Amino acid sequence: MPVRFRVMARCDVLVVGGGFGGAFFARELERLMGGRPPRVLLVAPENFLLFSPLLPEAASGTIEPRHAVIPLRELLATTELLIGTVERLDLDSRRALGRDLNGDEHEIEYDRLVLAPGSVPATVPVPGLREHAVGFKTLADAIWLRNRVLRQLDAADAADDLAERRRLLTFTFIGGGYAGVEALAELESLVRDAVRRYPRITAADCRWVLVEAGTSLLPGLDPDLATFTERTLGRRGVEVMTETRLASCTGGVVVLTGDPVRPFPSGTIVWTAGQRPHPILGEWGLPLDEGGSVPVDRYLQVRGLEGVYVVGDAATVPDPEGGIAPNTAQHALRQARTAARNVAAGFGVGEQVPFSYRTRGLAVTLGKWQGTAQVRRTTFTGPLAWWMGRSYHLLMMPGLGRKLRVVSDWTIALLFPRDVSQLGQLGSPTPLDG
Repeated sequence: MPVRFRVMARCDVLVVGGGFGGAFFARELERLMGGRPPRVLLVAPENFLLFSPLLPEAASGTIEPRHAVIPLRELLATTELLIGTVERLDLDSRRALGRDLNGDEHEIEYDRLVLAPGSVPATVPVPGLREHAVGFKTLADAIWLRNRVLRQLDAADAADDLAERRRLLTFTFIGGGYAGVEALAELESLVRDAVRRYPRITAADCRWVLVEAGTSLLPGLDPDLATFTERTLGRRGVEVMTETRLASCTGGVVVLTGDPVRPFPSGTIVWTAGQRPHPILGEWGLPLDEGGSVPVDRYLQVRGLEGVYVVGDAATVPDPEGGIAPNTAQHALRQARTAARNVAAGFGVGEQVPFSYRTRGLAVTLGKWQGTAQVRRTTFTGPLAWWMGRSYHLLMMPGLGRKLRVVSDWTIALLFPRDVSQLGQLGSPTPLDG
């Protein structure tokens, strides 16, 4: 069937990406412009914003996965949406070519451009990685991983061969940053609760391995908190291996660097060893630094390209305290709001402002009642840190209805046993036979 092509009316602002950067930019611009909004078109591959800080809890079933996303049509009032992708971008003529879910092409003309395409998992050429490991970046990843963990429990409960049971119950996470630590901690907590319903399995039968190439977990966090995290996980039986790398996982057999570490079969291997800017940036002719992101000035505008802004993981943003601003959700959100103020200034509302956000703090949840938190130079651990992390995530989440749904999930999870249903066929309809 031939591809249909239609020209869209010219828009004032084209936004690429529906994550923290793109969605919160459009939301803030709507607020600033009030009753005279410019025509804004947002192009995103999904019709929702993934609230990524809650992804580990969605994976463990602590919250309903749908409650970790906010529909863009609910979040944005006047912004127009094109659910699809931007395939070509001509910065000189200020034209873009988008493709929607039907496969139709859309030629888009714009005056100002805001790029927030996000990031993708940063993989390395490790033998067996693509065949046997999974990432932890999207809601689909979280749902799949929860189903996988519960499936492994059912399979191990039925297995008579002890070696096979050991393989099924070995879970290996590569990358000791925030995503890896929180995902492992939440899923280990899930399994610890779930095995009570399996007569042939105990928590001690499960092997959890966390591999980090650096000298400690959670880079950027206070060293004492990193040490606390390692000790907390260790008390729960997690094998934390720092200054260690994945050499190969061919055939599902994990081979790590270091003489004392013997190869071991692992039924589940999760790659959480960092992110890199979306590779589409290089195809659009934007200036890139050695890390693959776009350098911007303190107003978040690309040098030499008037009216082109980049925010979030795709941007190299000067930190007001020196160096480069970290790629976190809280920074992407504030960059989005700053970019919105600067774009609004171009329409005669307010004045341009530089990006000046300073990190308020960091929080890491480690399963039920455990966590670490850092606010400026003050550190917290245990139940208080766990509560602080949840409170901050709730504060960041937009929409009262969404907040109430998450609080309801948290309350139910504290009062009642976990749901250990394995919905492995979710999203795959049953075929009709004859």
